[in-house]
Formats: sequence, C-alpha cells, structure tokens
Amino acid sequence: MRIQMSTLSMIGVLFFCNLAHANKACLLEGKGTMMGIKLDIKDCVQNAGLSEANFKAQCEGMSQAAVAMGGPAAKITYLASCPVPFQAKCDNTKTAKTIYFYYKRAADEAASLQSSCELMKGTYTKGTF
Repeated sequence: MRIQMSTLSMIGVLFFCNLAHANKACLLEGKGTMMGIKLDIKDCVQNAGLSEANFKAQCEGMSQAAVAMGGPAAKITYLASCPVPFQAKCDNTKTAKTIYFYYKRAADEAASLQSSCELMKGTYTKGTF
C-alpha cells in the first residue's frame, strides 16, 4: 500500500511539474501572400517573465498582425520551449521579457534581424542560415 501511494504521489508531482512548464513558448506558423509577397512563416516566442495572460495575448496578437495587413493568421502551437536549431535568436529578457526565435528566413534577412533586435535593446545570436 505504501509503495502504491508513493508511486501515485510521484505521478502527481510529475504531472503538475509538466503543467507548470507547459505553454512557455508559442510557435507561429503560416503560409500565404501579404501585400504581394509570398510568406512562409515559422517564428517562436519564448516567455521569459511575462504573466501567462500577457504572454498568450502577445502570441495571439502576433498571429493576428498578418490579418491586419491582408494575410492569413498564423497558426499558434504552445510548447514547453522553442525548437532548436534556430536561424537567429533575439533575447529581450531585459525589456520585453521574451526571447524570439526565427526559422525559415532567407540568408539576406540576417542583417535586418540583427539590427531590429539591437534596436529593441536585445541580444542577437546568429544560428544556422
């Protein structure tokens, strides 16, 4: 009986630990045409200190931003963390409390990603383009 209770307690702890770490990142994916440009979007935002409500609002807002410019909304998948490897990363934990990961970008976009990251007072990390 004691072993069974111990096992059930351990399962409960693992379950709640997984819940606490769930939804720490949102992967935004989509294809479409916006303002005459074909897009293949795959970006990820990792929470680094926002409340859960603010983080979800940010993810949903980013998904809908394309709609405002005539494109389709990005599909949101909530994850424990953003996928690795990435092409570029912008760590904005000091100001925005988020870390942005970029995938499916053209090599010539690296400079603009870096400058926009630095403009936001973030730390840019180049991955594999």
